[in-house]
Amino acid sequence: MSDTQPAIHEFTADGVLLTVEGDSKVEILECMVNHAVSAKLLPKARKELVLQLLTEREERGSTGVGMGVAVPHARIKGLKKALAVMARSAEGVDFRAVDGEPVYALIMLVSPENQADTHLATLRWLSQHARDPDFVSFIRQARSPEALLEVLLERAP
Repeated sequence: MSDTQPAIHEFTADGVLLTVEGDSKVEILECMVNHAVSAKLLPKARKELVLQLLTEREERGSTGVGMGVAVPHARIKGLKKALAVMARSAEGVDFRAVDGEPVYALIMLVSPENQADTHLATLRWLSQHARDPDFVSFIRQARSPEALLEVLLERAP
């Protein structure tokens, strides 16, 4: 097992989207990527590539990990640093999650292609917490970007 730590420091209040609108995976992913660009977490020049790679990843297999959580992710060649966007869907969206339930909490991770170990460590960490009913409940109830971020950071290794 690797000693690589998850990239929790890439999660910021700027990367929180309390309400994401969309009726499909693609619409939700597009909204999250647009937010990353607006928040200056992602260079505009990378927007289409990131959206394409996230969509392709979803086509290979859902990132819906169950319990109302999805962790869409991709690794991008030439990206300088990882970025994360957390979002919530009030209505829930069909992400073809492993448990067949709609997704209400989304945590998008986009990492540089050359940081595979950190990317995988972060995905493992997120997947572990996504199975915790308290974690999921707190994410769904958070009233501000800072409160939502705190739910994540208080579990940091």
